[in-house]
Amino acid sequence: MRALVRNPNKAHVLDGMGAELFAGDITDPPSLARAVDGVDVVFHAAALVSNWAPWSEYLATTVGGTENLLAAASRVRIQRFVHISTIRVYDDRHCRRHGVALEDAPQGEFGYRPFGHYARAKVLSETAVWKYADRIPVSVIRPAWIYGPRDNVILPPLIRFLRDPNSVWPGDGNACADPVYVTDVAECALAAAVAPAAIGQAYNAAPHQRITVCEFLGALGASLRIPLPTRSIPYFVANGAAHLSEWWATLIGRQDAPTVTRAGLAILTEHVRHDPGKAARDLGWRKQVDLPFGIESTAAWLRQSHPELLS
Repeated sequence: MRALVRNPNKAHVLDGMGAELFAGDITDPPSLARAVDGVDVVFHAAALVSNWAPWSEYLATTVGGTENLLAAASRVRIQRFVHISTIRVYDDRHCRRHGVALEDAPQGEFGYRPFGHYARAKVLSETAVWKYADRIPVSVIRPAWIYGPRDNVILPPLIRFLRDPNSVWPGDGNACADPVYVTDVAECALAAAVAPAAIGQAYNAAPHQRITVCEFLGALGASLRIPLPTRSIPYFVANGAAHLSEWWATLIGRQDAPTVTRAGLAILTEHVRHDPGKAARDLGWRKQVDLPFGIESTAAWLRQSHPELLS
């Protein structure tokens, strides 16, 4: 097993896992040519995971990086290229209209609009994968809300939201979270790497039962002894506040994301299920980590790694 790492000094989490650490970067084609040499399966999970960065950074990392890795993989004899995409590639208008997203749902040019550049870049990177499908065997995994230890992007802002005494719940709080534990996504990718039926196919990786945002964050809050907000505001008010917050942050050239964003609002107010039935049929995949275990392991990591959020 070989892991491509930009900075080996920061890859200590892989210590003892039997992985060969290979220094390289998806924006550096020569390093990728060396990285894929002798490899049977490529798992491509690298991307710029942020909702607040210049488009040029997404274009270079998420889109260009995917194209670089595909080009390198096409020059060697690999058995499978597994691309980790996202449910954010689906057209939000279609999803909202139908309430459920299957793998053949249309993808908008810019993906899920509240997720802006991130979604647009993931749409374009997945498009690049399909363009290589006649040269290398490709499979695509589209995870829903991945949660678990070492999430430094989504969970910390949510914890701050829950702890803020002025926080209010946007909408009715009955939105669909679709949380899937990180190891279950990894198992789905592994299954896709070996299943003959997965060649040229995409799969949603999501829970088989509906889990609401209140259920998910309520369980996390209970484990961390953080109560959920007791007040709520209409969605249209929260949406207006998110647009205004982003407009002002852009106007003043803010480098970090504002407190209220359309992406954050979408996470708390979506009413869309992402059906994982195809993965069950083709791959025999079902999520194995139940919510109580996943929540407790995530909470334990938060207590250890982010005590400042809980003090």
